[in-house]
Amino acid sequence: MKKTIPFLTIFMVLGIYSFVLGAPPGSLYFPMKDGLEWEYQYKVMDLKSLNQIGSGKSIKKNLTPMDLKGTNVVPQVYSFYEPANVLKQETTSYVAKDANGFYVLARKGTGDKEPKILPQKYYVLKFPLTKGASWKQEVEGFILQDTVVSTDASVQVPAGSFSNCLMIKKVYFNPKNPNTPVKETDFWFAPDVGNVKVVIKNPQEDKEIVQELVSFKK
Repeated sequence: MKKTIPFLTIFMVLGIYSFVLGAPPGSLYFPMKDGLEWEYQYKVMDLKSLNQIGSGKSIKKNLTPMDLKGTNVVPQVYSFYEPANVLKQETTSYVAKDANGFYVLARKGTGDKEPKILPQKYYVLKFPLTKGASWKQEVEGFILQDTVVSTDASVQVPAGSFSNCLMIKKVYFNPKNPNTPVKETDFWFAPDVGNVKVVIKNPQEDKEIVQELVSFKK
């Protein structure tokens, strides 16, 4: 049986990436200041017909840092709208930092009263963030392989043109077949802005999602 990845789970992962500090040293690729807000537009494409089959928007907001089980975390609320004016899901991720990198400590869904601590740290980025660096972990039933493809990429989105971007490729594997990818995702992160573009290719469902930054509010 093929193991599929729900699109809402995919978008939860996207939301996490707006927090993290990146490389090179001293460059703020992922601002964590409370009150920041990112708005994205996305479209869903059918890979067989190449027709657009869906669209919507997502909004990410940084909240005030807090203590969670003795760890200082930054809560980020991720709101997913489909179509653009209908709220479909809202999730909060609690991100922390240690000597190895940035990780998700807990999540809180719409129906949860309190944040749920994850069974293990889910590292969003691991040091060093240099071209060719990679890390592997098992998260939510999948083996994830992240690789830093570039630290000087350029990208054009509705919010503008961005250079010197960090580009990361995330590849999903089923633990029962760890040599065959089930999905690939490319992320671009601009200095002082954060995540500006994501391209998700899901061959199991013959779908591709392209998410692009529309606005960034400080």
